[in-house]
Amino acid sequence: MENKNREILREILKDMEDFAELKSIEYPPVYLLGGSGCIIAGYLDRATTDIDLIDTEYSSQVGRVLKLLDNYDFLDLYLTTIPDDFIDRTIKIPEYKNIFVLSREDIILSKIGRFSEIDKEDINTLIKKSDKSLLNVLINKVINRDDLSARVKEKFIINLDEFR
Repeated sequence: MENKNREILREILKDMEDFAELKSIEYPPVYLLGGSGCIIAGYLDRATTDIDLIDTEYSSQVGRVLKLLDNYDFLDLYLTTIPDDFIDRTIKIPEYKNIFVLSREDIILSKIGRFSEIDKEDINTLIKKSDKSLLNVLINKVINRDDLSARVKEKFIINLDEFR
């Protein structure tokens, strides 16, 4: 079942790229995170076809391309518990022109922000192949962000205690 979901996600992303090419729409990098990002990057094998993207204020023309993703959510950086320099650690997905997935460590941080049961399960899997010293550095970067919602930061710190 999990491989089927990976194939579905890959097909959705390929359709998006094909449409952009057909319409001659140059789209900026798309940054995936959440379960779908983990599945595309091979970090996790589980079932989901929801696509979570970092909102980088895409133009309306790019919005036409993103609509093809069907079930997607934009995650505002103001409300997402990742460091500002997440782009430095992204991984380009080779079969796509401009699709990137956040690092395991950044995805863990985003999941600590919500910390639902599925997030906890994902973290338990992701942490096994994560750089723990880097994770600690990134935790401090999130805590020191000036442009993160105070309420979100407070929840992150509370969840961080349970995470540790």
